[in-house]
Amino acid sequence: LAPEEPAEPSVDPEHTIKAMCDRLIDKGASRAVIVSPEGDEAAASSVLIAREMADRGLRSILLDLTQTGAASHPMVDGLALPGITNLLASQAQFADIIQNDPYSNAHVIPNGTADAQTAMKAVERLPIILNALTTAYDVVIVECGPADAKGIGRLVTPGAEIIISVIDPADASIVKCAAALQDAGYEDLLIVTPVGSVPPAPQPTRRVA
Repeated sequence: LAPEEPAEPSVDPEHTIKAMCDRLIDKGASRAVIVSPEGDEAAASSVLIAREMADRGLRSILLDLTQTGAASHPMVDGLALPGITNLLASQAQFADIIQNDPYSNAHVIPNGTADAQTAMKAVERLPIILNALTTAYDVVIVECGPADAKGIGRLVTPGAEIIISVIDPADASIVKCAAALQDAGYEDLLIVTPVGSVPPAPQPTRRVA
């Protein structure tokens, strides 16, 4: 007998990438702040949301605030490019850090190549940078990785939605993260999962923004 193939994971229809994009559009969200307690694998939701929103005709950009660059690597083909740390460290201008996704019309700001500690000294500039992006784009997707309530405090503004990206809903880190965010006053949390989504096909080479 041939070995049985593993069953496809069951995904709540309300938590799919398409359903999340529907919700963001219905709410008129200008910013989506995504927390991924399970780490790099869950950060795939940010990429998929940015691409889906772009496919729907919205100007979308993904800002990668993860330490590993997990969210932006798929959108820059793994290249080490200037990004948000370079901007914060005054090593680059806006035009230097905004990259085109070769798989969609979305744009992306990678985590960058500058020293993280140097960049963090200017972290108070982050809200100003985000406000500028919100002016230029219909929706700004901010991938925060396994951040806590304090870590996302400067990122949340009116019009922003807080999303928890989930691979395994039963993972203890998910429950802990949701409880901590709610305790901090973030009650209207949204859930999304990249599980079951189909990666996009490569598009013709695009010019850098």
